[in-house]
Amino acid sequence: MSYVVMARKRRPKAFERVVGQDHITTTLQNAIRQERVAQAYLFSGPRGTGKTTSARLLATALNCENGPTPEPCGECGSCKAIQQGKSMDVLEIDGASNRGIDEIRQLREEVGYAASKGKRKVYIIDEVHMLTTEAFNALLKTLEEPPPHVVFVFATTEVHKVPETILSRCQRYTFRRIPAEAIVEELKRAVADEGVEADEAALYQIGRKADGGMRDALSLLDQVMAFSDSGVSTQAVQDLLGIIPRDLFFELTQAIQDQASANALGVIERLVQEGGDVGEFVEGLMEHFRHLLVACAMGELADDDLPESDRKRYAEAATAFDETDLVRMLNAVAELETRIGRVAEPRFWLELTVMKLVKMTASVDLATLLSKLEKLGQGGIEKAPTTRALPRRPQKAPEKAPDKPAPQPTQNQPQKPSGIQIQTPSSKLGGPAVRQPSGPPAIEEPPPPTEERPQSVSPERELPSEPMGGESETVPISGESPSFDVITSRWAKFVQEVKGRKISVGTFISEGYPKSLSDEQLVVGFKKNKEFHANQVRRNRGMVEEVAARVFGGVVRIGCEVDYDMPSGEDGSEADPRAEDDERVQMVLQVFGGEVVR
Repeated sequence: MSYVVMARKRRPKAFERVVGQDHITTTLQNAIRQERVAQAYLFSGPRGTGKTTSARLLATALNCENGPTPEPCGECGSCKAIQQGKSMDVLEIDGASNRGIDEIRQLREEVGYAASKGKRKVYIIDEVHMLTTEAFNALLKTLEEPPPHVVFVFATTEVHKVPETILSRCQRYTFRRIPAEAIVEELKRAVADEGVEADEAALYQIGRKADGGMRDALSLLDQVMAFSDSGVSTQAVQDLLGIIPRDLFFELTQAIQDQASANALGVIERLVQEGGDVGEFVEGLMEHFRHLLVACAMGELADDDLPESDRKRYAEAATAFDETDLVRMLNAVAELETRIGRVAEPRFWLELTVMKLVKMTASVDLATLLSKLEKLGQGGIEKAPTTRALPRRPQKAPEKAPDKPAPQPTQNQPQKPSGIQIQTPSSKLGGPAVRQPSGPPAIEEPPPPTEERPQSVSPERELPSEPMGGESETVPISGESPSFDVITSRWAKFVQEVKGRKISVGTFISEGYPKSLSDEQLVVGFKKNKEFHANQVRRNRGMVEEVAARVFGGVVRIGCEVDYDMPSGEDGSEADPRAEDDERVQMVLQVFGGEVVR
């Protein structure tokens, strides 16, 4: 007798033996018990989940000599004939090879004949979505009003290709992917019946590789049993099926945690030397970081696809990372997965992504950075946050150098020409200020006050201009207020001058526009959702009015006004802008460095 593969040998012969589809088998049994059998059924779902098997069991239950019964005996002549595919009353048709209108016309002629031995004639059409449009149309009338002794059962893996006119005439049953834990339980019974020893971890690997299909799992088990004489071991499954061991992913995670670039690249080298597929490694890496993220968020990993030992390993490894950092790492691997199949050097891109993960700095809360930026806007000195690598590590605070007293000029010591103090990023973040000579002697100005207004400027007084780079300019200041046209024409230059004095305030005022001028008071308008910018300009009004007097050539008082009726969107919409489009966020990114993480 020829060998029968395990997928056929272990085909269920009763409804209770169908794995993972209790919602369907229970409904079918109740329909038979209550005599509510429909004229047409549509079974859809992934391959190997029991669609054709359930159709045969339904035909067996309807034609059993003891039935119709929800529990066919499997021993009578009718049951055995259906199980062996020899029954004249149960016709299995392949929709891929009998897809034309001629085959459907022949079927329509045959449905009128009564069953030869059984009680019902059952037509099982597998892969029904392969039928042509003409064949579907020819089947409509017969499907809607078939003879009382006929039952149609359609099976398909692509239900979206079946016309709605067919779907509306059938009772639909959706088969689910079988959980890996249920597959493993069936595989344990199979190896026990075969008298073969098997590791639980190896059976879990087969269950995950089957991707929810029982037929695929049994076929893989059959293949591994033929490959290994010493039973089903984890190493045999990995060698035969090319499954990447989970230890490799944990080694890479440890290298990322230790910031060990050499160890991380060594993991990739081992993968290539052992003949592992880079694409499968990237897919496994995504699954690995997903398990870490779930374990980090929930404190444990309750995943039926993994054995208990692996769940504990993930729970322990997740304690070294933050949820936000794991999301960033998962996004980096997901981006690699979309690219890995289209590049000429997949190993290079994998190594590049791994190096990004090793060198990736930990995320910082955006609200904290915005508060630091607000302090900068108020004139306070705030140090930039120290970036840290993943995972969190304690860092020593840098020792602060003792402040040296400024040298006092003596009577015999000639006084040097005063220079203009330029605020650089280093001075803004707490570093020393840079003083640059301004050429000829000029009037030395005290630091601009943040809250109080400057003293009135006398007519014909000249203030040194401070452009960003280039030579100094002087603009005569008259006692009269400049006209609104002059302010409008020189507004861009005014914004640049403010940035030269203080880049943060210049960035805020660049979002405003000259709105009106009345009694020497210039009203600067801001769009909706720009209240923060207006407040920062108000807090630095003294410095802004000094620059305005120099640029516009006259004394100007600055007032800020938010126009809540003006839409904040560029297209006039009221849509709430994204965080990346917020000027405050852009300022944080420029000053402190970093990236926005959602």
